[in-house]
Amino acid sequence: MAELIYDNFKIINKYHLNSEDYNNLSKLYLPIMGIDSFSLYNVLLGLEVNKDYSYKNILDLLNGFSLASLNQSLDKLEALALVKTYHSKKAGYIHEVYPPLSKKDFLDNELLKACLESQIGSVGIEELAEDEAKLEGYSDVTKKFEDVFSMDTKSNEAFINSLFKNDVVVDNKSFNYVLFKAMFEGSIPDDVLEDNEFKKHILRIAFTYKLNVDEMHEVVNKTITIDKNLEYASISRNAKMAFQNKYSVKEPSLKANNDDKYVGSVVDEEWQEIINLVDNMSFSDVLQSLSGIKPSVAEVAMFEKLQNNTNFPVGVINLLILQVNKEKNGELPGYNYFEKIANTWARAKIKTSYDVIKYYQDKNAADKEVASVANKKQTVKKPVLPSWYGEYKKDLDKDRSMSEEQTKQMVDLVKDLFE
Repeated sequence: MAELIYDNFKIINKYHLNSEDYNNLSKLYLPIMGIDSFSLYNVLLGLEVNKDYSYKNILDLLNGFSLASLNQSLDKLEALALVKTYHSKKAGYIHEVYPPLSKKDFLDNELLKACLESQIGSVGIEELAEDEAKLEGYSDVTKKFEDVFSMDTKSNEAFINSLFKNDVVVDNKSFNYVLFKAMFEGSIPDDVLEDNEFKKHILRIAFTYKLNVDEMHEVVNKTITIDKNLEYASISRNAKMAFQNKYSVKEPSLKANNDDKYVGSVVDEEWQEIINLVDNMSFSDVLQSLSGIKPSVAEVAMFEKLQNNTNFPVGVINLLILQVNKEKNGELPGYNYFEKIANTWARAKIKTSYDVIKYYQDKNAADKEVASVANKKQTVKKPVLPSWYGEYKKDLDKDRSMSEEQTKQMVDLVKDLFE
């Protein structure tokens, strides 16, 4: 990860992409990684091999990118095995660019297929598979290399893949594969369980469908007894059924671990719980939770007036109350003070509670990036959930209806939002 915009790097690129590669990038990878990573990948492809560059060169080409967004885009390319990054304290960075998988290899990869399905739906996946079949029907000696080898023998395909395919790496460290092997007690030959390819698929399938050791053991046993095989496609299909039964949803969804402008993220879901809280509280409840005293009619009326004049939803006004309460150390200023901040938010195009959260996150990230110019290490600011969120979520999962006392406590704790 680049720390300063003038850090040096070089490009290694041993491949020349063809029209089919670009088609696969657009149809298969773009929905998963977002337009930011897609743009960065194309810029990296166009750079000269082994020439010295600085990250400032890329930022100039990608107008509007910050160093933080560049690092985030690069992280996604690395996760999708399109780029490998190496670092030397003396020489800087090297980014090695890899081609996208062929459509067949991509759709054979359980994790990538599930991620894409979460973005374009099962119908979209079926259309891609049908399109692949149509392409194979027009076989010709002039076909591209990857289209030919995908139809060849297994041994040849494995050899070609070792040269050409850079696979997506999933460690799934929480999955105890040793215990998984021991659970079969000889029902599956040891050489199968010890096979690296088999282990890789089991770890990837378990990660994709969020299944533990016991659940994966049941999935594999079901594949043996019902499907009468141990094919990866059958294991994956049964794992998906187990996922649907366990989580009561059709398929897993793709989420970035960090906040991301271009693809959904885990952070989005966690913040949504907070947004739901402030959007469903009355002005009176928020004010009472802050002071412990029931607000006067005039105080409530002040915020009703503010809402009428600004057209802000209730959640935005509640966040405004919380923000001002923090600024003023618990004091409640007059109407003009609140209106001044409301006007600032309106000029910033704030319309929802989520917009307020993003406004402060972006502001903090921008301040940190400016500070990095003074030769300080820059780190991408991950949106930090309030310290109380863990306990709040546990309580919320147990009982979705909160008592008045719980509500008062939650609103009191949501003040941490602006810390």
